[in-house]
Amino acid sequence: LPVWQDVFRLFRLRDFTLVVLGYTAYTFALGAFAYWGPKFLALSHGMSESGAAWFFSIVLAVTGLVGTLAGGLAATAWQRRNPAGYGLLLTLSMVLAVPVAATAFLTGSVLVSKCCLAGAMFLLFLPTGPINTLIVESVPVVLRASAMAASIFMIHLFGDLWSPVAVGALADWFGRADRPAAGLERAVLILPLMLVLGAVFWGMLCVRKSHEDPHAPVGLPA
Repeated sequence: LPVWQDVFRLFRLRDFTLVVLGYTAYTFALGAFAYWGPKFLALSHGMSESGAAWFFSIVLAVTGLVGTLAGGLAATAWQRRNPAGYGLLLTLSMVLAVPVAATAFLTGSVLVSKCCLAGAMFLLFLPTGPINTLIVESVPVVLRASAMAASIFMIHLFGDLWSPVAVGALADWFGRADRPAAGLERAVLILPLMLVLGAVFWGMLCVRKSHEDPHAPVGLPA
C-alpha cells in the first residue's frame, strides 16, 4: 500500500509533474472562462446577462461533449503513431486556443467574439481525456489512484478555485469609472497567457516522451 512519502515523491517524477503543472494552468484558464465569459459578453458587447448566460451554457454543453470525444479519438490515433501523441495533442490544442481566445477578447464584433469563445472552449475541452491518461501512465501502477487524487487537489487549489477571484481583482485594478467594461477586458487577457504557460509545460513533456522508451516501467525515484 502507498504511504504518504510515496505520494510526495510523485512530484519527483518529471512526467507527472509536467502534466500536473500544465493541467493547473489549463484549469485556471478554463475556470475563469466559464465564470467570466457571460459577464464579458454582457459588459463588452451589450448582450443581456440572461442571453449571455444562455449562450455560454449551450456552448459549454456542446463543446464539452464534442471536444472531449474528439480529443480522445484524435489523441489515441496520434499515440499509435508517436509515443508523444497524447502530449502533442495537449500542446497543440493550447497553442491553437491562445490566438482564438485573444481574438475573442480583443475584437469589437459581438459575432466574432461569440464564435471565438465557442472555438476556444472547444479547443480547451480536447485535452480532457488525454490528460487523465497521461497522469496514470506517468506513475507506478500502485500509485495511480493517489496520483489522480493529488492532481485533482493541485488543479483546484492552484487553478479554478481562485482564478475567477484573480480575474475579478484585476478587473477592479484596471477599472475605469467612465467605462466599466474596460477593466474586465484587460483582466481576461491573463487567460491566454495561462494557456501559453500550459503549452510550455506540455511541450516540455512532449520532448521527454519523444525520447523515452514507451515500454519502460515507471518507478519511484529513490
